[in-house]
Amino acid sequence: MHVGSRWGCQVDVLSDTLRVLRLSGSVFFTARFGSPWAFLSPPAGDMAQFLGLSSDCVTPFHVLVEGNCSIEMENHQTIEVSGGDVVIFPHGAAHVMGSGQQTTPLLLSTLLPPLSSGRIPVVEVDGPGEVTRFICGFLQCDRQFNPLLGALPNAMVVTNRTRASNGDGRARSGERAAVIHPGEWIDVTVRQTMEEADRGDQGNIVMLGRLAEILFVEVLRRYMQELPPTQPGWLTGVKDPVVGQTLGLLHASPERDWTVDELARAAAVSRSTLSDRFTLLIGEPPMRYLTRWRMQLAQHLLRQTDLSIAAVATRVGYASEVAFSHAFKRYIGQPPVSWRLSEF
Repeated sequence: MHVGSRWGCQVDVLSDTLRVLRLSGSVFFTARFGSPWAFLSPPAGDMAQFLGLSSDCVTPFHVLVEGNCSIEMENHQTIEVSGGDVVIFPHGAAHVMGSGQQTTPLLLSTLLPPLSSGRIPVVEVDGPGEVTRFICGFLQCDRQFNPLLGALPNAMVVTNRTRASNGDGRARSGERAAVIHPGEWIDVTVRQTMEEADRGDQGNIVMLGRLAEILFVEVLRRYMQELPPTQPGWLTGVKDPVVGQTLGLLHASPERDWTVDELARAAAVSRSTLSDRFTLLIGEPPMRYLTRWRMQLAQHLLRQTDLSIAAVATRVGYASEVAFSHAFKRYIGQPPVSWRLSEF
C-alpha cells in the first residue's frame, strides 16, 4: 500500500516495518518420525538460548512434507496438519507436536544433534506406525516494539483444509490459530523449500533462509488480505483509508514535528475522528505510536549504521542529542551509547 499526501511523501508501511524488523532465517532441521512420537518446542526465549541465537524474538515454523500430525498449544487448542501444510508461530509460543497417540513428549533440545554451519541436521525417531516428515525452521527478528508482530495471532496455519479446531482468519493476537488459504506464491515457495531441504547442496542453508523469509512475508500478506475490515489491529489499520494514510505519513517522515491536527487535515477528517479511529484499530493514540516507532527506528539506525548519536537523534525527530538520549533511556533502559556498544 502506498500512501501519498500534500507533503508528497510515499511509503509502503508494511515494507518499512519489515525492514526495521530485520527478519532473518537462521536455523533449520529436517525430521522423519515414525508414530507414536511427540516433542515439546519451548517458549521463544528458551529456544533462542539453546540455539545460540542473538535475539530471543524467535518465530518457529513447520512445513509438513508427508504424513499427519497434531499440534497442541498452551491454550489447549489442537491444530491438525497434513502434508503440504505450514504452521508459523509469530510469537514463539510453546507447543507440543506429535502423532496424536498418548505419548510423553520429549524436549526438542534432546532430539537435535549438534548444530553446525554445514549440512542441515536430520532428526529421526523410529516407530512402527505412520511416518511423518517435516522441515522445522526458526526466524529471528528484533524484539522491541514492532506493531506488525503485535498484530499477529499465536499461530498461523496455511492449509486448503479448515481443520484447526476453533480456528479462523479472524483470530487476534494472543488468541486462536488463524487459518490462511494458500495462494500461488505460497504453494511455489513451499515446494521450493521442500526440494531445497532434500537436496543438501552447497549453499542450501542460505537458500532455505531466504525462502523462509519469503514464505513468512507472503503468509503475512495473505493473512492481511483475509482480515475483515472491522477487526481491530495494526494490519487492519494499514488497510484503512484514514489510519493507513496517517501511518504512511508517520513512517515516511518520523523526524517531522507532527501534530494530530496536521495528520487529521492530511487524512481529510476531524481531529476527534482520527484520534478515535486510530486508537480503535492500533490500540494507542497517534502521538504515542509515533514515539514508540521513533525508538524502534533509532535502534535500527544505531545497530545498522555508523551514524553519530546526534545524527540518529535528528533522523527520529529530536532537536538535541540530550533530549534523544533521555527518551531512549526511558524506553530502552540504557543510554543509546551504552546500548549500541552492548550490541557489538
